[in-house]
Amino acid sequence: MFARHAHPRLALSLLASLLGCGNTPPPPLYPITLRVLSDEHALPGAAVIIGGRELGATDAQGRFRMETVGVEGTSVEVTVRCPPGFRSPSQPLAVVLRSTVQLNQAQRGQGIETTAQCPPTQRIAAVVVRVPGRPDLPILYENREVTRTDLQGIAHMIFRVGAGDTLRLRINTREQPLLRPANPELVVHTTDTDNVYVNTQNFEVAPPPRAPRSHSAPVNRGPQRIPARRPGGFF
Repeated sequence: MFARHAHPRLALSLLASLLGCGNTPPPPLYPITLRVLSDEHALPGAAVIIGGRELGATDAQGRFRMETVGVEGTSVEVTVRCPPGFRSPSQPLAVVLRSTVQLNQAQRGQGIETTAQCPPTQRIAAVVVRVPGRPDLPILYENREVTRTDLQGIAHMIFRVGAGDTLRLRINTREQPLLRPANPELVVHTTDTDNVYVNTQNFEVAPPPRAPRSHSAPVNRGPQRIPARRPGGFF
């Protein structure tokens, strides 16, 4: 394997020394252009490794050009190690060696083209909570208040998350105890992209509790005077 900056004559002389001084022609050189992207943006600084040997890193355009020898139709495994903050491919790239012809003059010399992806290790999750008609409701994350709904009943939050992380939020209804359901939980399952997640929570208002009916205790008035009877009665 030779990096692009290796002189072609030097490469051929090295091949000839390896094959001996016979008349056997050297195996053909296959130029390869590797592009490394992160969310469709060129990623410089990604290391390119073949056979355990690091050949170099991608340039400012996310490209690395190299040449290798081999047999037409066979494949070469290319390992890409992404820079910090980006996730490396889990498996090496299998680059099939084949002869190419470029009609575009600007693309000649690129040879075989292949692409690797290095997604960011962290993503932006913008979470919108809609509670129609319910302003000033606290929104909790990890049992801490992080924001409140505005006058329209909307709250906005931004999180840095890993791919597939789960966010658990809670709407605190303690200050409005008649709202149902009480203290509902909102669960957000994130994806491997920067994304906006909208959650809507509707409430009903429970009737206020009835005041307990008071039962009057009998009044003890003490001894009562019996009025005197008319003449001719018993007394």
